[in-house]
Amino acid sequence: MFKYHLWALLIGTILDFIFGRIYSIWNPFDSIKKLVKHLDRALLGDELILLEPAKQRSLGMWLIIIVLVPVFATVTFFNLLFYDIAPWLGVLFEAFATYLCIDGKYLYYGAKGVMADYYGCGIREMKHSYELFSGRESKGEDESEVTAETITYLANETSDGLISPLVIMFLFGPVGGFLYRSIDIIDQVVGYKNSRYMHFGYYGAKLSWAVSYWPARFSGALTVFAARYTFGGFHGRNARYIHLRDGVKAISAFAGALGIALKDKTVGDMDKEPEACDIRKAIGLMRNDFLLMQLIIVILLLIF
Repeated sequence: MFKYHLWALLIGTILDFIFGRIYSIWNPFDSIKKLVKHLDRALLGDELILLEPAKQRSLGMWLIIIVLVPVFATVTFFNLLFYDIAPWLGVLFEAFATYLCIDGKYLYYGAKGVMADYYGCGIREMKHSYELFSGRESKGEDESEVTAETITYLANETSDGLISPLVIMFLFGPVGGFLYRSIDIIDQVVGYKNSRYMHFGYYGAKLSWAVSYWPARFSGALTVFAARYTFGGFHGRNARYIHLRDGVKAISAFAGALGIALKDKTVGDMDKEPEACDIRKAIGLMRNDFLLMQLIIVILLLIF
């Protein structure tokens, strides 16, 4: 059974490597995101002043329950069903679930597009491309700032959208992967980053931190290893030093490997000003992380 699980993980990573996101097919995480946004308006509404902080936190907990319970039940049901019908069907289902849970190819071409737009059309198009890629508003005003924003997002998603889901799925299968990505979506939408979600998103943010704590540390360690021992011209020793000092998921390892400051200059050192060409090196480091994860799965398959 464990070998079936490993084959499913490997096939899922290969599917992502070949196809990436296919926007013409239904993606369950798009529906989960719409549900979270709908529950945000339905449960919290607009009159925050009428709701006590404890009530807002209680409603935030209900949002988590309403989202995660059907996700857990649905994925568990289909995973057991397909493995009960035939092992190969179970492997295909788990492989497809793995493919849905990771975003390697999207990150690769999304970041590459930001860099290409800068060299092709200038800073305005670069900012627009970054906003489409990340779904966030760019606060950068020049090449250096938008480059740092892009690499910060790429490094963060290398952890949250690539390495950590694979670690979780290795340990807990497709059920764990779907729950992890659903929790991450909840945190992205209602995490307590402003006055509206300070209390409503409290439990979502805490849950996201708890489930990603060890996978995030593994992603940082893997990125340090990739910077030190794989091709790409990275500053391996500096990646290790900055990651040990700052310890922010894979972001600190990326900052050290590239010799730049990321996350609003709170991570890494400003050894040099970020340049758009640094995005290419960051993409290479992300790619090496992805290949190392595949190599680990292959090694485990050979052992077991």
